Amino acid sequence: MKLTVTGRKIEITDAIKDHLNKKMEKTIKDLVEKADVHVSLSVEKHRHHVDIALKTKGFSLHSKDETDTLYTAIDGALEKMEKQLRKHHDKKISMKMKKGPEQQNI
Repeated sequence: MKLTVTGRKIEITDAIKDHLNKKMEKTIKDLVEKADVHVSLSVEKHRHHVDIALKTKGFSLHSKDETDTLYTAIDGALEKMEKQLRKHHDKKISMKMKKGPEQQNI
């Protein structure tokens, strides 16, 4: 997995990178190694914005969150990404189940 972190009006520290890596390993563990993840962090006044874009072969996902603290925003955006990944995975499995019996009858 290729992880790119961009900061707008915020310095990306090692603690932020470590937090992202740990959370990404738990959230996006099922993806192929060729996944490209771009995380954009920004601050406006007292609000922290996190945008996560995930691109891999066959699909791409996007999630964002905005809260008062940076780490809470990161966790919220990753939770949204996890829900989208789970939904995509469930659709993929249901499509395989639909196609399975049809192919056997032919």
